[in-house]
Amino acid sequence: NADNIIAFVREPLSRFYSQYDEAYVRTAPWQNTQNPYYIDPNNPQQTTVHPFPFLYENLRSYQDYENVFCPPSTRRNPNNRRECVFRQSKEDGTLAKRLDRFVQEYDGRNPYDVHLILQVPKLLSKKSDGTLINITELYNTTNAEHDWKLIAKKYIGQHAEFTKNKKKGGVIEGRSYPRRFDKSLVSKETERRICLLALLDYCCLNFPLPSSCEEEAKELTCTMDYDDERGAVRVQPSVFPDVARVNAS
Repeated sequence: NADNIIAFVREPLSRFYSQYDEAYVRTAPWQNTQNPYYIDPNNPQQTTVHPFPFLYENLRSYQDYENVFCPPSTRRNPNNRRECVFRQSKEDGTLAKRLDRFVQEYDGRNPYDVHLILQVPKLLSKKSDGTLINITELYNTTNAEHDWKLIAKKYIGQHAEFTKNKKKGGVIEGRSYPRRFDKSLVSKETERRICLLALLDYCCLNFPLPSSCEEEAKELTCTMDYDDERGAVRVQPSVFPDVARVNAS
């Protein structure tokens, strides 16, 4: 129905972790598909340098990366990589520390990968005629299975039965593999910085701040003002992240 556009949104901190994981792999120097930062071993004259090259220090392939979050010494069979796909990360903090540094140096203004774009700007995308997409219903991915059942009954009828997608990576299942960094090793300072980076999503989508950001709750607000150039009211974060807040340690 052209008059009803449904969208699902996600808690911003949890989504940022997924965004980062996805962008990490898609822009890795060994990823040769639709990646401007791919390093071709047969063509060392690379023209586009990754904005955060330290993320891949001493990693030359996906296997190198896999050996960090799934060390051979922790596998039942050191030569079997299949068990690494769905197991929890066994990294030693290397990947978590790189995430910490990335979050501190990333200002969020110019996402270098589409997966790093916030939800609100995506929801405000324009149609081909230049008009904004009018989203009529907004749901939370946390309750996706329940909400899809309600949607099915609303638009198809009370007789509608919503069948859960059993396949790996289905919409209802969400993320189909664990995080590659150990989230328990991510610092609270990093989580607070993520709240700042994702502040627009927290404000506009009315998500409560996570407990790690509650101390800064008074500072982490948004304001409304008038954009004279565009002739429209806009919502802006009350605080903008600084650029490159930390140096390499």
